[in-house]
Amino acid sequence: MNDRLKQTTLIIAGHGSSKSPNMGRPARLHAQWIKDQNIFADVKTAFWKEETFLQDALEDVDTPEVVVVPNLACSGFINKVVIPREMGLDGLLTRRNGQTIHLCQPVGEHPNLAALMAERLHQVMDDQQLSPSETTVFVVAHGNPDPDRPASHDSAVMLATRTYSHFPVQAMLPAFLEEKPFLKNWEKRVNTPNVIVLPFMIAAGTHGARDIPEFLGIELSPQQEIDLHENGRPTGPFEAAPGRHIWLMQAIGSHPRMAEFIVDIAREKLASQD
Repeated sequence: MNDRLKQTTLIIAGHGSSKSPNMGRPARLHAQWIKDQNIFADVKTAFWKEETFLQDALEDVDTPEVVVVPNLACSGFINKVVIPREMGLDGLLTRRNGQTIHLCQPVGEHPNLAALMAERLHQVMDDQQLSPSETTVFVVAHGNPDPDRPASHDSAVMLATRTYSHFPVQAMLPAFLEEKPFLKNWEKRVNTPNVIVLPFMIAAGTHGARDIPEFLGIELSPQQEIDLHENGRPTGPFEAAPGRHIWLMQAIGSHPRMAEFIVDIAREKLASQD
C-alpha cells in the first residue's frame, strides 16, 4: 500500500469562499501537515469558491491514481453534484487517459469524529471545572431550509447522539443556523447554568466568526477571536442570559486530527479498490 500511496495524488476538496479567507484555511493547514508526512506523491487543495478552483484541480496531475477527499461535514449537494461536475468526474470512480480518480466520503463522516468531539468537550469541561449534570452542549451545523437537502440536519443529529454516547452531559442538542431548531432560540431549550457551543463545521468562515456569536447574544473581543479561531482555545464564559454561562469552541474541522482522518479515508478508499 505504501508504494501505491507514493504514486497517488491526494486532493482535499472544499467549498471555500471568495469573501472569507478563513474558509479554506483549515484545508490548507491539513494539506501541509499531510505533505510533511511524505505519504503521497503530492497533496493539493481545491475549492468551489476560491483558488485553486475545483475545475483546475487536475491540471498537471500525472500520477496514476488520484484520491479526492471532500473537506465537508456531510455528503450532500457539494459532494454529490458540485465536486463531480466541476472536476469532470463520472462519479465515485473515474478512469481516463490511464489515470484512476477516486472520490471519497467527506471527512465529516469519519467514524472517529464523535469520539474526537467528546474528547474535546471533556478537556474543556475539566479545564473549566464544569459538571456534566449542569451542562448543555449544542452541536451546531449550518442546516438547510430545503427539505430535499436534509444531509446537514441528519448528520448533526446523528453526531450529537454519538457524541453523547461517548460523553454524557445533561443534554446534547443539535442546533442550526438556517433551519429549525434554530441556534438563536437556544435559551428556550436550556435548563442548566452552563452551555457549551461546539460548531459541527469543517470551516467556520463567516458563520463561525460572526453568525454564531450573534445568535448567542455574545460579542468576542479581538483577542478572544484570535484565541478561538487561530489558536483553537475555547472562549468564555459569557453571561448571555441571567444564570446562563456560555463557552464557545472552535469549529471541529480546524482540529489538527482531522488531517489524520483525511489520510484514513484516502487509504481506505484505495484499499477498497484493490
